[in-house]
Amino acid sequence: MSHISEIWDISYGKDITFDDKVFEDLEERNRRFESLAGNLIVYGYNTGLGPLSEKKLSSDSLEDFQINIIRTHASSTGKPLPVPLVRGGMYMRIKHILSGSVGIRPQIVKRLIDFLNLKITPIVPEFGSVGASGDLSPYSHIALTLLGEGWVHLKNGNKVPSIVAHRMYGLEPLKLKPREALALINGYTFSLSNLGLALYELRKLYDLTIRIFTISWKVVGGRKSPLNPDAVSPMNDKFAFEVSKNIWKNIKDHKEGDRVQDPYSLRCFPQVVGAFLRALKFSEGLFNELYAGLSDNPIMVNDKIYSTGNFHGQAISLAADTLANAITTLIGFTDRRVSFMLSEKSGLPFVLSDDPGRDSGYMMIQTSLASLFAESKILSTPYSFQSAPTGIDQEDWVPMSFGATLRVLKLANILLKTLAAEFVCGYKATKLLGIEEKMCQEFEKTLPQYRKNLSLYEIWNLAEKFLKSKVGNWIEW
Repeated sequence: MSHISEIWDISYGKDITFDDKVFEDLEERNRRFESLAGNLIVYGYNTGLGPLSEKKLSSDSLEDFQINIIRTHASSTGKPLPVPLVRGGMYMRIKHILSGSVGIRPQIVKRLIDFLNLKITPIVPEFGSVGASGDLSPYSHIALTLLGEGWVHLKNGNKVPSIVAHRMYGLEPLKLKPREALALINGYTFSLSNLGLALYELRKLYDLTIRIFTISWKVVGGRKSPLNPDAVSPMNDKFAFEVSKNIWKNIKDHKEGDRVQDPYSLRCFPQVVGAFLRALKFSEGLFNELYAGLSDNPIMVNDKIYSTGNFHGQAISLAADTLANAITTLIGFTDRRVSFMLSEKSGLPFVLSDDPGRDSGYMMIQTSLASLFAESKILSTPYSFQSAPTGIDQEDWVPMSFGATLRVLKLANILLKTLAAEFVCGYKATKLLGIEEKMCQEFEKTLPQYRKNLSLYEIWNLAEKFLKSKVGNWIEW
């Protein structure tokens, strides 16, 4: 999780620094690149972009071409992305540029670093990237602000024109030289950052899932033998086994339940949540691999310039689809456990009511979960093969990785709400049964003492806030 934690911390305001050596290396790469490119036709350096790549540009038009690229590619629409997402996208672009990009001066990268450290965050609309040729449009909105155009959020949250932020901090707007515009925008690194931030949240949600399940298991008097690692081990699923070990340490000292068999939402918890953990580990592995790579075009390797497809986010989109399906499974799985807790089969008071019939108890929370589950099923529709060709069919297969990763963050919020619903039911059950449970007692201390008759919505909302306090920062999306 080290790289994922790193980008999370920076997204939430941590300053960044780099050794002088990385900028010296960039200068040296640029020197070699310019000596080679001056005698060649190089995509994006002295040619147009996309379907205009066959257009050779005159040397006296190359600097004007840079600002034209940024203005014409800053074409996203929709509501602004949350500040942490933009900061993460900026940082990931910096990392990849310094890992091996060419044709961009250190002072351009340093200005991105200045923006991050001064907490100046470009305003980037949600819709505009298909994740191929990189996240061109979102990054163009960022690049625009380096030139003194576009809008930014300041540290205090105020929205101001970029030129105002420059003047406030004594900065001069940049002027780009040949190739620099494309170097700023041509990479899948925004999508990759979104994936990393989603993975951070999902890892925290996995931990909460284990803790909340334990409460539910206790209040319904679940059977513990199916959750014993010795019973799970023969399946030879290392992720199910890991989940069983995480649960077992919480329940091993409790007595066996009386039912002959529990429903799957209890009995098969290691196997189902193990599949979620498998998706998480797969996606974390992909993130760490691509984090250390280079997403750009053109690139230079061993003093040869290549025009490649290293900006294509297909793998990111596939990982995001895998996560989306795993999250939606967990949402539905949790809903089934809540439904069981509300039923008479659980051994708990019917619908967790103090007076069934006169009081509807927590019956309607599962109705809301059904609505959330329906939404999550729509959101988990795969993106990775939803190609809508762009660039007059020059970009004839695109991965939609940007939308795919944003969707994972939305699903993470639904999962958090779903876990909060299960926790609320577990809390209510402990009150009805007179069971002491540490996490529930902590939650009770957060409830308003000046009023007792809270609506179910208010209790659920307070539970969600309580769970967020266990996670720390959280991207509202």
